[in-house]
Amino acid sequence: MSYTHLHLHTEYSMLDGANKIKNLIQRLKELGMSSVSMTDHGNMFGAIEFYKSMKAEGIKPIIGMEAYVHNYEELNSKEGKQRFHLCLYAKNEVGYKNLMFLSSMAFIEGFYYYPRISKKLLREHSEGLVASSACLGGEVNFHLNTSERNKKRGAKGIEMAKEVALEYRDIFGEDFYLEIMRHGINHQENIDDLIIRISQETGIKLIATNDAHYISQKDHKMQEVVQTLGQGKTLNDPNRLKHTVFEFYVKSSEEMERIFADIPEALRNTQEIVEKCNLEIELKDEKTNPPTPPTFIFTKEYAKLEGQEIDNDADFFAYKSRQGLEEYLKIIPQEKHQIYRDRLEEEIRIITQMKFPGYMLIVWDFIHFAKSQNIPVGPGRGSAAGSLVAFCLKITDIDPMKYNLLFERFLNPERVSMPDIDTDFCQRRRGEVIEYMIQKYGKYNVAQVITFGKLLAKNAIRDVARVLDMPLKDADAFAKLIPNQLGIKLEDAHALEPKIEEFMNQNPKARDVWEYALQLEGLNRNAGKHAAAIVLDSEKELWHKTPLCTVGKSDDSLVTQYSMKYLEPVDLIKFDFLGLKTLTVVHDALELIKKRYGKEIDFLSVDVDDKKVYETIQSGDTLGIFQIESSMFQGLNKRIKPSNFEDIIAIIALGRPGPMESGMVDDFINRKHGLEEITYMFDALEPILKPTYGTIVYQEQVMQIVQTIGGFSLGGADLVRRAMGKKIKEEMERLKSDFATGAEKNGFDRAKAEDLWELIVKFAGYGFNKSHSAAYAMITFQTAYLKTYYKEEFMAALLSSESGKIESVAKYINEVKKMDMDFMSPHVNISEKNFGVANFEHEGMGIKKIIFGLSAIKGVGDEPIQNIISVREKGGDFKSLEDFISRVDFSKITKRVLEPLIKSGGLDGLGYSRACMLKNLDAICEAGRRKDKAKESMAQGLFGGLEDEVEQNVRFDFSNFEEFPLRDLLDLEFECLGIYVSGHPLEEYRESIEGLQGFVPSVSLGEVEEDSYCLIAGKVSEITRKMSKSNKPYGYVNLLDLYGKIEIMFFEKQLLELEKFDLEQPIVLKCKIERDDEGYQVRIIKILTLKEAQEEKIDVGYKKDSALLEGEMDSCCPLVLHLDHNAPKDIFDSLAQSIERNKGNRELRIIIKDKYETYMFITEKKVDSAITQECADLEWSSWK
Repeated sequence: MSYTHLHLHTEYSMLDGANKIKNLIQRLKELGMSSVSMTDHGNMFGAIEFYKSMKAEGIKPIIGMEAYVHNYEELNSKEGKQRFHLCLYAKNEVGYKNLMFLSSMAFIEGFYYYPRISKKLLREHSEGLVASSACLGGEVNFHLNTSERNKKRGAKGIEMAKEVALEYRDIFGEDFYLEIMRHGINHQENIDDLIIRISQETGIKLIATNDAHYISQKDHKMQEVVQTLGQGKTLNDPNRLKHTVFEFYVKSSEEMERIFADIPEALRNTQEIVEKCNLEIELKDEKTNPPTPPTFIFTKEYAKLEGQEIDNDADFFAYKSRQGLEEYLKIIPQEKHQIYRDRLEEEIRIITQMKFPGYMLIVWDFIHFAKSQNIPVGPGRGSAAGSLVAFCLKITDIDPMKYNLLFERFLNPERVSMPDIDTDFCQRRRGEVIEYMIQKYGKYNVAQVITFGKLLAKNAIRDVARVLDMPLKDADAFAKLIPNQLGIKLEDAHALEPKIEEFMNQNPKARDVWEYALQLEGLNRNAGKHAAAIVLDSEKELWHKTPLCTVGKSDDSLVTQYSMKYLEPVDLIKFDFLGLKTLTVVHDALELIKKRYGKEIDFLSVDVDDKKVYETIQSGDTLGIFQIESSMFQGLNKRIKPSNFEDIIAIIALGRPGPMESGMVDDFINRKHGLEEITYMFDALEPILKPTYGTIVYQEQVMQIVQTIGGFSLGGADLVRRAMGKKIKEEMERLKSDFATGAEKNGFDRAKAEDLWELIVKFAGYGFNKSHSAAYAMITFQTAYLKTYYKEEFMAALLSSESGKIESVAKYINEVKKMDMDFMSPHVNISEKNFGVANFEHEGMGIKKIIFGLSAIKGVGDEPIQNIISVREKGGDFKSLEDFISRVDFSKITKRVLEPLIKSGGLDGLGYSRACMLKNLDAICEAGRRKDKAKESMAQGLFGGLEDEVEQNVRFDFSNFEEFPLRDLLDLEFECLGIYVSGHPLEEYRESIEGLQGFVPSVSLGEVEEDSYCLIAGKVSEITRKMSKSNKPYGYVNLLDLYGKIEIMFFEKQLLELEKFDLEQPIVLKCKIERDDEGYQVRIIKILTLKEAQEEKIDVGYKKDSALLEGEMDSCCPLVLHLDHNAPKDIFDSLAQSIERNKGNRELRIIIKDKYETYMFITEKKVDSAITQECADLEWSSWK
């Protein structure tokens, strides 16, 4: 008889079960088993993957769950942590739906340490379910085990177990079974007879199971590693939970028959459950059985508001689309109206025919809501920008006909596929749109989508190394040997990197780490929430299609238990709500502009061909500009020199590794600038390729070429584009022949058409979705416009968006300095919560300064900030320290808040030095508390209404003494803000540091090529010392340079070496840059003084896609030219001409040193790095 495992944990029993589904299938086939169940702990995460995989291999899947059950009256009871195990199996569709509901409610209502259900709920939803008493954690076994261990309770425990068994039979009838397991555990064996006895006395049938957590017996150690990882412990930890036997694997039928030879009926009853469970799930498939489009909740009220009599969503959809077009046509030339109307009607026809009006209206509705609430929404994303309907419904903000975008790229009438509209919202307010959906459709009808973090190559090495107690240094070195390739497998890494084998030969423990990591690789590690995706069902609660859950201890938002891949098969279509930080930046900048100038900017009416905006982009000065701020894009912008909106669209498409490596970019640039002739294989290609200077850049161009030359419909051309991506040889040969034949019919030369086909195939792999590129180019233009015309407001908004990220703030502060803008530390009389802009008078001139927000001060939270601002708005600026203390609320402005306010300069100018205020901090706080107490007494007593008088009575009689030295003030500023604002302690060393050959600023380390050497120079600000588990010291050193801060790991030898240096002086680290999945790592080779470092000569290697490859450090370093003081005067004329010819974005400093003095001049005009080549042979000079 073939046995069926009914108690089995897949990898979805996370960090406990180690049965990968694909490995399980292989094992079942080896054992000749034709059915199997999954019973993961408290969840159904893997149910559809399990079902589909088993069905595909001809194995009968039984969907189950090992539930946690409690006896408390209320489902959400917090009376205790009681959770008894109970295995549940779906017999049919009714049972499956009940199982999904129970699993959902366990998370939604019953979660208390674990997802739990009550017996009351179980009784109400038991139809269609089979249940078994589970393992030693089951309630029946709990009482038997207790009676066995506590002989005084013996009879009582057996009776209680019997009562529980009868209670479950009352709930499930003949579908409840007593489960018996034999793993060789002492107390399990002791209760065997008692379970059999209860079975005999109650007539409840026995089933024989094995609690299978891993595939085969040899995997027991691997599963032990998994469990230990889940506990956050090491194998050497005596306090970890562990199995004492190794029997929890997928046993053969023969093994099970041998183990249960004395009770063969238990094996037969197991098969009885298999025969009872005949669940068939109708799974959707895009090709043969597409998902049902979601329904929009349409009411006649929508139409009545428009003065229309419409009674269905399809007609309302068509009406709103036409209404939107007619509004837009008011600004379109009359001769184009019919072209627009014809395209709109064709799109309406196709969308209606494919039954997607409801989908489009759902998107229209939530975007309409967002815009009505002033929640910033992106201009579009992905292929939806190719739809005129989407534009007319104001789902997107880009006219697809103006930029030759294709509807068929969005929705292909010749291929059944779901529409996929992704929407960007302001990062800060995205949650409001999701909340709107929940309110509109129902709490249980909308959910976000689960994701599963997996043990991938490098992380698997690190996690296993931690469990096996490998020293941190060795674990780090081992993980770094894995090549930095996306999705690389450990076996492939071993083949690519011979050092892995060398490392294992030198380190015996590494071999064990490797072997376990190989087995664990790909296992689920944890559950999370997808960054964007939500699903909805407007007609029924989601648990009719997917069970729900919550993830995260403090997050009660609902999440599907099925991951993205398995939602469409259960008839759910996802919507992506993305939080885009740049939309928040643009919104905040516009608010600052409105506040300061009373001006509202409508980007839909701004000229997208504004010359000054393009000059900004051409200069490479694009830090902070959406999509094109990286150093790679800065270099690309300079080379392409975009002059119109189409060029921005192209830059976004071209700035990717594929096009950069293919030669497309060089062709594009050379043709744009007339260095290469623009030619077309056929004249008919000119209208298609003219915007990109004869180069195939977009997927849409591929489709249009296939349509125009090969005679395909646009729908058919989209299928060709998809086929090119798959590169199936036979299919490609067939399509090539069809294309050539179609070209011949259209009057084109067949041989040339075949050559064109090969060209298309070559570039199709690099082609980008123009619709997406065009939509994002709108945001690129908007941010470039703001940086060009409202630089202070834009940079303030940008800095606010990065608040709390010290490195990013430092990077943008450097940009502010480079743009010759002033800024100042936070102050209680000027600062708002976030970064802002203020006007100041200086020598009769008005200047604007960027002001730090109060939220930038470490230790100053929302409540004190709100109090300071509201008091200031009510009573005006604070005139003195006494005035400040008198007016603010000292239940909010505590000593912990006041101290960083003083240190950061937030109370400067109120009558006392920072040194004085810090010296008298306790007295100041005491005065504030006394004032609050007096006000409270007056408010409650006879003098109610006079409590404001107390504000006049705070007086200080401090002797105001001399301020701290500048160096100390800077250190205080850094302590509270994380960066230096009003100066920098390394300023006096700037020339020496930036003159080092091989010097790289902290903000540019990410651009350095892997395994390259460089110099990092700065001042040690903090050393954190630690001890490894092998009792060896190591630590983290925070090194501040002129541009930011970097944290570097130091090992024992390096820490000892560091102690020899004067840490009040700058140090220089000779480093090697290494890379892993998380970015770059700095490995220290040598520690040097600044003087010693001047003897080092290092040629830094930069990443191939980096603008710094050409020596450009536009966002960081100035160029420094040293001139001999004896140089003739005419050298300055030559230099001036070179500066004029090499305009760029880098500051040029000229240093002249004579016998007694050193003079530094900063040129008014900024230059390009190319000046160093042009002036390389200039006499009397040298470049640094």
